[in-house]
Amino acid sequence: MSADNITNNKEQKSRKINVKAVSVKAVKPSPFKIEDGVLIKYTGDEKEVVIPENVRKIGENAFENCTSVVSVTIPDGADEIGGYAFRSCTELVSVKLPKSINKIGGWAFRGCEKLEAFAIPDGVTVIDDCVFAECSSLTSVEIPTKITEVRAFAFSGCKSLTSIWLPNSVRLIGKYAFSGCESLESINIPDGISQIDERTFAKCRSIESVTIPRSVKRIGEYAFKDCTSLKMVELPFNITTVDGFSGCTSLKALEIPEFVTELGDFSGCTNLESIKIPASVHKLKYSFNDCPKLMTVTWPHLSENISRFPAYYAQVVENRKADNKCAYCGGDFKLFSKTCKGCGKKKDY
Repeated sequence: MSADNITNNKEQKSRKINVKAVSVKAVKPSPFKIEDGVLIKYTGDEKEVVIPENVRKIGENAFENCTSVVSVTIPDGADEIGGYAFRSCTELVSVKLPKSINKIGGWAFRGCEKLEAFAIPDGVTVIDDCVFAECSSLTSVEIPTKITEVRAFAFSGCKSLTSIWLPNSVRLIGKYAFSGCESLESINIPDGISQIDERTFAKCRSIESVTIPRSVKRIGEYAFKDCTSLKMVELPFNITTVDGFSGCTSLKALEIPEFVTELGDFSGCTNLESIKIPASVHKLKYSFNDCPKLMTVTWPHLSENISRFPAYYAQVVENRKADNKCAYCGGDFKLFSKTCKGCGKKKDY
């Protein structure tokens, strides 16, 4: 074989090797798994993610636990974000949504600890269960005028949320919906809500006043529990059940409307000084335990329920003893037997 042929063979082999190396380097699998317009899973590690234009739905769990993602842009035409889609994306700060989105599934952004602001598209009508729960850096949310439901735990644990506006179209606020929103200073409850459910606003420690609209007939258990800054509560005249104010340590006075038939838990209202209860309430579901300043109680059925007010009752007993009256009913004692003329109990002090 001549020297020229040997040289040509070496060059050809070199070219083949180089071509093969280039072709391997050029092949890069897409981080987006897409089936029939649905983004099934994102497997990349980019910080700024732009979802392909052919995607019409973000599937369930598509970005769950993608801790590298900082921002996401969803293409125009996409109309749904599935449940758990961005759950626990702990570095996610912003999401750019198209106007075409009309559904956001439950738990979609739960645990996105760095998400700061969110504008819900106008086509969305339901804020689903736990959608923004534990988004501890969320400071503002834009809610469209067509929202009809804010479901259970929707904003639970959003510690940085300072205010939120709910449109009059809202007919349901689920249990725990705003529980643990420690920085929430104001909340409007739309006229159209029929009840405030269990722990809806529990531990909203910055709210100072709340006005309950006329449509509300029932305030559920622990609805405003541990709202420690709450000083004023305005109740509608036609409400029938009032519960859920235990641990409201700034509440000083409360007047219960005349149609209320069931009164719930006010224990731990350490600064409550007076309460006025209508005759429509015949007995209490709970006692006013740990209400050391509650010394003024107005209620037609007070005598048969007096022990439900421990601090008030203790003061009444002391006053009766000081006046040489029966500690149990306030009656006079018979002269010789020292038994009460009213209840028949013997004097034991």
